[in-house]
Amino acid sequence: MTEQKAVYYGQVELIPGIVCDGYVLDDDTAVMSERGTANLLGVDQKQLNRVRTNLVEVVAKNSPHKGRDIVVYDSNIIENLIRGYSLALASHSLKTNQRAYR
Repeated sequence: MTEQKAVYYGQVELIPGIVCDGYVLDDDTAVMSERGTANLLGVDQKQLNRVRTNLVEVVAKNSPHKGRDIVVYDSNIIENLIRGYSLALASHSLKTNQRAYR
């Protein structure tokens, strides 16, 4: 299987005050880095290790991570993480340490 490449890099501010690393892959899929996804969701990056999905090589010239392999998440994965968290929170299924409040 050919490894995908992150060919474009930019900073994304989906929520005011939360700036995340965003990439466009060689198949035109927009993704966010694992660190950016953790910042967006307000969780520790280690919590995302269980749902790692896509490892890509960064070739974007302006990226501080050029030449590295990074984990990225597309909008479907991020949406599912938000939905699952919201449902668990609404049903009072989260432990105190699982609740992320800003």
